[in-house]
Formats: sequence, structure tokens, C-alpha cells
Amino acid sequence: MNQILKEDPSLEANLNSYLICLLPVGLLAGSLVSNIIVVLICIVFLIEIIQKNKIYLIKDKNFYFLIFIYLYVVFNALLVAQNEDSIIKAIGFIRFIILTYAIFYCFSFFKKRIIKFWSIIFFIVSIDILIEFYFGQNLLGFSAAYYGRIASFTGDELKIGGFYFGFIFLCLSFFFKDNKKLFIFLASIFFIISLIIGERSNFLKIFIMYMIFYFFYLKISNLKKFLYIVSIFIVSLLIINNIPIIKSKYYNQIFNEFIKAKKGNYDLDLEKLVKGNQHLGHYKVALLMFKEKPIFGHGFKTYRNESFKEKYTNNKIKVGSTHPHQIHFEILSELGIVGYILIMSNLLYLIFRKSKSDDDLYIFGKIFILASLVPILPSGSFFTSYGTTIFFINYSFLLKSYNLK
Repeated sequence: MNQILKEDPSLEANLNSYLICLLPVGLLAGSLVSNIIVVLICIVFLIEIIQKNKIYLIKDKNFYFLIFIYLYVVFNALLVAQNEDSIIKAIGFIRFIILTYAIFYCFSFFKKRIIKFWSIIFFIVSIDILIEFYFGQNLLGFSAAYYGRIASFTGDELKIGGFYFGFIFLCLSFFFKDNKKLFIFLASIFFIISLIIGERSNFLKIFIMYMIFYFFYLKISNLKKFLYIVSIFIVSLLIINNIPIIKSKYYNQIFNEFIKAKKGNYDLDLEKLVKGNQHLGHYKVALLMFKEKPIFGHGFKTYRNESFKEKYTNNKIKVGSTHPHQIHFEILSELGIVGYILIMSNLLYLIFRKSKSDDDLYIFGKIFILASLVPILPSGSFFTSYGTTIFFINYSFLLKSYNLK
């Protein structure tokens, strides 16, 4: 793939750069629009590979490993899941592998164009979030379905949280090398906006990303790092404690149970906590599914069917869902330990592989993947088009670690 450095951008690459610019817009518009854009990117990229004999664009060890994982997923759907929906979605998963390499290729020529456009979209979304927070409705008249959350253009508070988590550092990268002070200022503003969205799990992941970045990658004095982290922590606490709508999400719902237990009002019973917490209930079902079929799992995209079965919903606890809301439990329950080892070994290899690359997007992509893999924290499905598109956008920047040194 080092041949990329020796060639001029093609017409197809130029076209794809504009389609990639539209990816955040597609995600905001909904899965149908984002899927159409992803498929168009894949078609244009494959045309370039076939017509211009550029097989070297995908000729590397990581591509072969991804294809091996893909084939495992397909055969798992065919032989283990054995239902039409799983098979169709498993076959369609190839688009994300092609998307990964299409993004990597286009960023070799059009990085500034794409990041600039993404940053503009991200700024508009950030302003829209603030408008909805203050007025109760965003620019399009949307409002969140749940008290204390923000929906923005997606009309879905969970999706806007995932969008912010996926793009926050990619858009900050536009300012990273040229203006450190502006970068830190905007990072602080975006952090506070991620807090007021009210989607706790993605906020916690953003918090983890910030900590990883400031401790390991931001080249300022330790005293400045300490002062920055303390100040943003204090500001966050003040916002949480003094704005009722945010307090209800971050304080009342998370800490009250533990505070009561600490004061001796009652014993903190994990079983009660599981029964009273939907996410923990999903985790419990996923673990039961994994224990039943630990090697190959119950099959790709089968959690949505299995979790509603009576054997998992004893004591009249309704824990059925489309997915377990946690990436590790989802992979283990559906693809088994074999699928889990294949996927995690690929991710961990790219993250911890020694690299001479100091590219900002490589660093931010790596931080995103690390935060995504934090155990226990709730997450979106690893296998839905919305979450998977955001994941593989960030994943594509890990290719920098060995392809363009």
C-alpha cells in the first residue's frame, strides 16, 4: 500500500472523498441514508480496484484477517443461527470492511477536505444540542423522548450520544497540530456539551477518551495537565449539581442507590440491582446464552430472538432486547469464544502494535477503540449499521500504524 504515496488521486477517489464527507450527515439522517452512502462508497472503491488494477489497495495482512473474521461470521449465521435475517445481515457486513479501506485510501489524499467538512457538521450539531437544551426543541423541532436527554437532528438521544462519541476527537484533530490552545478550549466546550446530552454511557466513554489522551498523548507539562483535569472535573460537578435536568440523570439515578446503602438504609443486593436495572438484566441473559453455547455462540444476530424466551425471563423480569447493550457480551453470546478471540485479537493487535506513526487521526482512532472496549459500560450494538459505521470510520485510522510509515 506504500504505492499510494507515489500516485495522484483518481477521479473515483475524488468522488469518494465527497461521499465520505457526507457520512456524518447520513448518520444524522438515519440508517437508510447512511447505508446508501456506505454502499455507494464501496461501489466506487471497487470500481477503481477492478478497472485500474489497484489490488494493492487491499493487499495486506490485516485485510486478509478481516476477511477471515467475515467468513466466520457468515458461516456462523449459516450453520449456527440458521435464520434468514442473520444470514442476510452477515453477508452484508462485507460493506464495512470495504468502507474501512476506502476511507483509508481517500484520507491519503483528501484528509483536510474531509475533516474540515466533518468539523463543520459537528459544530452545527453542537450548536443544535445547545439550542435544544435551552429551548426544549432543536432547530428542526425535535425533542428527546426521555426527560433529561437531548435528541438533536437524529430524534434519538442514544444515537446523538453515539454520534458525539464517534466524531468528537476526529473533528478536534482539525485544530490539534496548528493551534493547541484552541484545541484545548474546544475540547473543554465539547466535553461539557457531551455532558448535557444526558446519555450517560457515551459520556463516560468520552471521559475515558479524554483521560487517555491527556495523560498519554497531550504534550504539555504535568502541572498543566493536572490543573486542566481538575478544572474540568469541578465544572462538570457544578453543572451536574446545579442544573436539575442533568442532576436527575447523573446524580439521582446513578448514586442514590449506593448512597442509601452506604448510610445503612438497606444492604446493596446485586441480585436486586440486576432485576431493577435493564442493562444488567441484558448482561445476565447474554452470559446465560454464552454459558449454554460457549464455543460458537447462539449465532449472529440471534440475541433479539433468544432474549425473549421464557427461560431467560423468569421472575417476570422483562429483559428481552435487540442486543445486550454491551459489546463484549454481544460478541460472546452470538459468536462464542471463537468469534470473540478473532475480533479482539485483531483490535488489540492494531492498538498495541509498535508504530512510528504520530498521525493525529491514528492516535484518536486508537483512543476511540480503547474506550469502546471498556468492559461493563453500556454500548450500542456492535452489529447495527449505525454503530458499526461509526466504529469502522475510527478503525480505518488504525491502518496508519503499518501501511504508511
